[in-house]
Amino acid sequence: MDVEDRSVFELPYEKPDETFTFGKSEDQVIDFYLPPDQKKPLIVLIHGGYWRSEYDRKHLAPLARALANISWPVALIEYRRIIGNPDAMMSDVISAIEEVSKSYSNLILIGHSAGGHLALVASHKVNASAIIALAPLTNLLAAEELDLDEGAVSDFLGAPAALRSDLDPTRLPVLTIPTTLIHGTLDLRVPINFSREYVAQKAGPFVHFLEFENLGHFELIDPRSEVFAEISRVLTSLS
Repeated sequence: MDVEDRSVFELPYEKPDETFTFGKSEDQVIDFYLPPDQKKPLIVLIHGGYWRSEYDRKHLAPLARALANISWPVALIEYRRIIGNPDAMMSDVISAIEEVSKSYSNLILIGHSAGGHLALVASHKVNASAIIALAPLTNLLAAEELDLDEGAVSDFLGAPAALRSDLDPTRLPVLTIPTTLIHGTLDLRVPINFSREYVAQKAGPFVHFLEFENLGHFELIDPRSEVFAEISRVLTSLS
């Protein structure tokens, strides 16, 4: 059986420059990675992990620091991950984005995997200028049918996916801000067809798709990967 490259998880943890609390839970926090010059838009970075509690923001810290090192201010957000309570999760993501928008007027959302899903949904409720979704969960109905990550969608929603069209990017209106999906053809966690089918359905001037041969799920968040240069290029085109 093929195995994903998970070496990104072996990178040293990068401590944030600042941490801000936006609620009473230990998971309602925002880590800031800040360059000396903050002229660029703020990146709101949303981690994945199939919405499960065992995966937190710390595995995206190396990516956050790498982005700050090329002059992008980054807010790496955390959110409550409570089985069967997707509304708390979504509320935290929106609250965190609204909190950072008090200090930064121009926001770009970057989400990985389930974080890509959260970014795509949140973008309908917050004022963001663009989205980059890395291997996003774009279709909850399909993910439920495929039983991805052993019932992750059912655990996340606490209800059949058919009942929560409001949380399903595929069933939400077409976005009117630049939206770039990036996916690797060897992804074993989120099949690449999720991005291909989303882009085909939402085709228009704002939707873009970058497909990487011979890359899996976790290389997309590895600052040592070839994808990092592409993320940088897309960000530069947006600013």
